[in-house]
Amino acid sequence: MSLQFQEEDFMGIDRFFQEAVYHDDTSLNAASSIEVELYEHEYMYPTFARVARESGNEEVASMFDAIAREEGEHAELLRKLYPQLEVKDSPETLEAKRLVAEIESQMQVVATDPRGLKRALETALEVESIEATKTYPAFAALARSQGKEEIAQAFDEVTRSEVRHMHWVQKALDRLCTAA
Repeated sequence: MSLQFQEEDFMGIDRFFQEAVYHDDTSLNAASSIEVELYEHEYMYPTFARVARESGNEEVASMFDAIAREEGEHAELLRKLYPQLEVKDSPETLEAKRLVAEIESQMQVVATDPRGLKRALETALEVESIEATKTYPAFAALARSQGKEEIAQAFDEVTRSEVRHMHWVQKALDRLCTAA
């Protein structure tokens, strides 16, 4: 999936985004969500934190670290509800991981270019906005319609967290743009 927010896809950062895939089967939604949340926890947000840190913005780096930690908690919450699920990387996630490695290998270029941190924040904002307003509310509604209230509540909890992340990232982006 490509993002619409950007003026340009700086260093492939836009293609870091992986969206959970909607299915009519709640367990498949959970598996897709676990895959995406683990990717964000292990790859995307730690890389964005490193971009921020090496750009000299420790406050934004700490925010990305906190988001990464919470994304891991989301994966763990869903994993507890579906311990039997086999979760494996989709081709899109494998490509996103390859791009993360590419950015990591060129970190000095990314961190010294003002577009690097701005694009990381813009990408994070779009990711969190989609998860908070579309993906997880839809997953919760489906689970509820199938009589799976415990699973719906888990997706509701993840939604609330993603809304919080969305607000954090928006504030950080606003501060960065105001300072520029």
